[in-house]
Amino acid sequence: MDVSIVIVNYNVEHFLSQCLLSVRASVRDLELKGHEAEVWVVDNRSVDGSCAMVREQFPEVHLLALDENLGFSKGNNRAIEQCNGRWVLLLNPDTVIPENALSKCLAYAESSPDLGGMGVPMVDGMGRFLPESKRGMPTPWAAFCKISGLYKLAPKTKKLNQYYMGHLDPDENHCIEILSGAFMWMRKEALDQVGLLDEAYFMYGEDIDLSWRLLKGGWKNHYFADTSIIHYKGESTKKGSLNYVLVFYKAMQIFARTHFSGGNARAMLGLIQLAIYFRASLAILARVIRMVKLPVLEFSLFWTALVVFLMQYGEAKEIQYDWNWALPATATYAALWLLALKFQGGYDRPWKLISVARGVLMGGLFLLAGYGLLPENMRFSRAILVFGALALPLIVLAVRWRWDKGRGWNGKGQKRRLFISSPAELNAISDLIAELEPHAELRAEKIQALHPGSRDASANESSSEDVSFLGGLTDLNEVIRINRINEVILSGRELTASQKISAMTGVADANIHFRIAWTEGGNVVGVGGPELGSISDWPRAIQLPRAKRIKRTFDIFVAFLVLVLSPFFAAFGRTNWIPSAIDVLLGKRTWVGIPADFAKESKLQKYVFSRTHTGSNRARHRTLLAYVRDYRWTVDLGVIREALISHRAIHRHGNN
Repeated sequence: MDVSIVIVNYNVEHFLSQCLLSVRASVRDLELKGHEAEVWVVDNRSVDGSCAMVREQFPEVHLLALDENLGFSKGNNRAIEQCNGRWVLLLNPDTVIPENALSKCLAYAESSPDLGGMGVPMVDGMGRFLPESKRGMPTPWAAFCKISGLYKLAPKTKKLNQYYMGHLDPDENHCIEILSGAFMWMRKEALDQVGLLDEAYFMYGEDIDLSWRLLKGGWKNHYFADTSIIHYKGESTKKGSLNYVLVFYKAMQIFARTHFSGGNARAMLGLIQLAIYFRASLAILARVIRMVKLPVLEFSLFWTALVVFLMQYGEAKEIQYDWNWALPATATYAALWLLALKFQGGYDRPWKLISVARGVLMGGLFLLAGYGLLPENMRFSRAILVFGALALPLIVLAVRWRWDKGRGWNGKGQKRRLFISSPAELNAISDLIAELEPHAELRAEKIQALHPGSRDASANESSSEDVSFLGGLTDLNEVIRINRINEVILSGRELTASQKISAMTGVADANIHFRIAWTEGGNVVGVGGPELGSISDWPRAIQLPRAKRIKRTFDIFVAFLVLVLSPFFAAFGRTNWIPSAIDVLLGKRTWVGIPADFAKESKLQKYVFSRTHTGSNRARHRTLLAYVRDYRWTVDLGVIREALISHRAIHRHGNN
């Protein structure tokens, strides 16, 4: 056996399916050239149907279905201990490899007798080069520059960007120090000498440790630039970067204690801790600035407008205002009006005119009601309320139009899609997306598409009223520029992996989102939203600010009602509702939530009642998907009513 490919999977069924399809094509190419390969999938107790998918769709794959989640290192080791290849490739499930990737890598590896490990260029789902494709030794200084973000000041210098070896040309072959675990090609003889992955690492750092041990064992690690792969969830595209920093720090603790001694280990950990504090401070500051800069600007303009109006009005009516009182009073007016605007969704993206109108109306009614309760000597003329109701929407419209040139209003410009598919497959793809995104505006005017073949091929296709074929695959850049496209949907079935990678890396605009639609598997994958069928990764209605406010308001109302009626609940043996109502009122849990295996790291795990509690795993999954994608408070009401009538037990899931 020449090559053994090992993939460790955990709850990424759709990613894994796409990865295995690309691996299957690459193995076939390898076999045509007279070589043999085997594929191992190690599943860390997934609950999303991954194992069933592998058994049904990829019978040639060796599947190790583990009884518990052992982590990346242990999972890989279990397969490496059983595989037979002279070369071992550790591959992440969220990758796509070209058809000729394995044959190219094998040829290069066998021509390099000193090669212990090898990596290749990786791009994310937007076609951007991932710097972790080539890395240097995480010395204390290199680790500090990496964690703190200092390397971004001079990304192509060796001094500040040693961690990502920014001084090396990514388009040329090099000897490097550290490989990426997403694509880690290794000589089995070298592994037998230096040992397998260190199982002290659960996730992150194990590839650094093994790469360093290969170097210490006398082998060299190579960066092979003649092929490339897609890696959707690379380090550079991870969400929650601060959480990643903390996980990285824990991995570096193990690495420092293993490979450094005394002062060097303490220096490394001290610098990383300092970098974490620095990074956290910058992250918090940036978040605060992003949150307040627009409201502060609108408040300043609105307050100024109120003060100028009051001055002009007082002069016209010969009224002498006490400005020691008038200035803070008008500031309070402006602040309360903008708070009403926020509560009504006036700061939610995409911005909606109806939300602004509701905010202005509610703020005006609130201030008018308060106006009537003030003593006579503290009242302004009601004219300021009329002026504010007219001025605020004009200021908001003007500011936000200038803010993003109108692209954020009512979702306009949020998704300008281009499909790359034949007419036959296009209908299936559009139907799939319509099913997965039932409330998305898929066809604002007509579907714009490119033929996967040439311009001549597209010219032979008849365009309907709903579809416009704009050319072939070679016209991609020009079509994106002219039509201001920001999302490209690639046909998974009709385009080869090489064509997908070429399209993603060849686009000049770095802000284009690419997704690959697999109609046979019923999924669409891509960076930023890895799985349209996944609760944990795809934006959904229940996470939108407005839905959160509605859900929280509903929770408070029901909790308050339960507490008011607590004597009746106690009389009918429902005393367990009362402490639950207190928890809900304090924000410790929600009335209706989602089981932990469907909503990782979500506040919805802390619930009193689950949206679903019976049925098969797939039935529960469908029910929960419908709940989070199209949240309605009436559904929560129905669950609570059912619990009240059926005397369902209080579950109180999740830790406080």
